Amino acid sequence: MKNILIIMLLLQATWTEAGNDYNFNFKNQVYDEYIKTVTLEINNLPTNFPVMTLNSGQFVMLKFDDLINEERNFYYRIIHCDKDWQPSGLREIEYISGFNDERLRNYEYSVNTKTPYLHYWQKFPNKDTNFKVSGNYLIVIYEDKIDYPMLTRRLVITENLVNVDINGTYPGDVENIRYKQEMQVNINFEKFKMRNPVEEVSVVMLQNEDWNNAVHAKPSFFSGSNLRFNKIKTFSWWGLTEYRDFDTRSLMRLGRHVSYIERKNNGVDVLLMKDEARRNKVHLANFDFNGRFIVDNFERLSNSYVTDVLDKYVNNIQADDALRQSLRDSLVSNINRRNELLDGEYRGEERNLRSDYTTVTFVLDDATNLDNEDVYVLGAMNNWMPSEEYRMKYDQKSDMYTTKVQLKQGYYNYYYGVVNAKGEINYKEMEGSWNETENDYQALVYYKGLGDIYDRVIGFKTYNSNTGLLTIR
Repeated sequence: MKNILIIMLLLQATWTEAGNDYNFNFKNQVYDEYIKTVTLEINNLPTNFPVMTLNSGQFVMLKFDDLINEERNFYYRIIHCDKDWQPSGLREIEYISGFNDERLRNYEYSVNTKTPYLHYWQKFPNKDTNFKVSGNYLIVIYEDKIDYPMLTRRLVITENLVNVDINGTYPGDVENIRYKQEMQVNINFEKFKMRNPVEEVSVVMLQNEDWNNAVHAKPSFFSGSNLRFNKIKTFSWWGLTEYRDFDTRSLMRLGRHVSYIERKNNGVDVLLMKDEARRNKVHLANFDFNGRFIVDNFERLSNSYVTDVLDKYVNNIQADDALRQSLRDSLVSNINRRNELLDGEYRGEERNLRSDYTTVTFVLDDATNLDNEDVYVLGAMNNWMPSEEYRMKYDQKSDMYTTKVQLKQGYYNYYYGVVNAKGEINYKEMEGSWNETENDYQALVYYKGLGDIYDRVIGFKTYNSNTGLLTIR
């Protein structure tokens, strides 16, 4: 229902959070409709959770596109936060060396794309700005002044002073033991002295990098130099199921879960195959990226011959079928013979400039009566945050839900989530849930000693459910 979205927008309109005077959320969020495809990559790797070790030589790369396609005066500001993502008690000079509020000067225009855009990127740390302390950081991109935010992105910097161990255990929720996953955490701080570890340490754990499902916990047991977080039902999530996916890295052939591609003068339309609810289906262990997406392009779109052939023949319904298929096969064969060494260089340097934007149509076939609830397409592509663009519209005639979203070429994972009037997301309704589903978990260890004025991050650990979770059959 639209009423749900109105309520959510009203809540977001009160951007000022308790404890700060900024007019934006301290979340991964986009505030300008022309800003698309935001990523924050450690060492330029798109599959890494944005956690970086202090003074390690690692770097983080922020990337995004501006579909206005004209240079704008973008600046960045870095804000140090506490473990609850509110501004910390540190002054700017205490958490960064160099300068804040610097202009973004790294950008290039897209190359031979039907949808023109400017691609921006900014490396951290850089010659102007470096980090002094660990903790949570919010990167804000704004236009001209901080009152006009474009996007916000979370970054965590750790010191890695303790050893973190994660183990799977039987879910404490006995009624849902076949559908949930549960972990226990042990922290060894032998090399890091603490006065009162039970009060000074806390752990935040996420499932598949989604901050919306983060669980905060204090230690349940302390012995020697070990802290244990083993209270039942604490680090517990629905296992759900493997993410749905689709592949638009090629616009010359139908990729995974793509039903139809239509090239127009002003853009490209992609129709995905029809989806169905999976709540009553058996679990299938297929490969996924646990909600992430990767921008990529299999074709060199700067090849005018390729583009002309596609526009005039391959997707022209008036063209002869035999000729159209012959040309398609020829082009695809030529792509498959590309030099692998050139491919590696191309993907690393040009995929962000040569990948086009497409209008992707999602179709969900489900007749469930959802009174006062809405269905959304959710994943890393929209930070698992419901928005009008990703809201599925119900068509009574076809008895299906559909929506159209503008997305850059690439490989995408997604779920269908049901959102109620309170803004609560229920994935289980459309996706089902199983204990044996493969999921990634990220654990962050926060420390605030007696007299400290900010939360340090002293440990980080990733865990995959396939490496040790106890499967219930």
